Amino acid sequence: MTSTIITLVRHGKVAGPAALYGRTDIALSATGHSDLTRALNNLHTQTPIYNLISSPRLRCLQVAQEFSVQHKIPLRTEDNLQEMDFGIWDGIPFDELGDEWKNIEAFWESPHSMQPPEGESLTEFAARVISSWGSLINNTKPGHHAIICHGGVIRILIAHILNLDWRNPALFKQLQIDYASCTRVEIGDYEKALPVIRWIGSRLLKPEPHI
Repeated sequence: MTSTIITLVRHGKVAGPAALYGRTDIALSATGHSDLTRALNNLHTQTPIYNLISSPRLRCLQVAQEFSVQHKIPLRTEDNLQEMDFGIWDGIPFDELGDEWKNIEAFWESPHSMQPPEGESLTEFAARVISSWGSLINNTKPGHHAIICHGGVIRILIAHILNLDWRNPALFKQLQIDYASCTRVEIGDYEKALPVIRWIGSRLLKPEPHI
């Protein structure tokens, strides 16, 4: 029996100071690029990747395109798998936010009830991510599919798959999804099969060889 394997891969470390990066199209740092590339290579070595799906943001798409060309694996982008839009806070270094910092703290305490100014509500964000996931699993053939996306997207999908409340602040404050980490979901090839989460936030980075 062949199952459908979906690995959610968070992008690597970005080339910028600590900030909320949602719609901001920031590139990866050299380390982030290397880590994401190695994570995908290790995934592909363990279980060959049949198909690649990527957020259109540069921090996901650049490595996805390179990996797709190198390994001749089909790639498509999915707009609804972009990170949450944090409005006026988006891409602004934390130490430059001034009086807005207190509003960000309030947002993290209750992200469902406070919308980032000029940004996206948590409800809107969750709705588009969950909609994209539903379309994906309804139109995906058995095999290994890798999705390169964002920490917020992965958290929402974990909550959705496990039928948890995605409005719970603990999901964003206490569930660690590291850069270039992998979360594995498996769906059996039989009627009414439920998605099973095999692991969350695993780091598949083997040490680079010393020459």
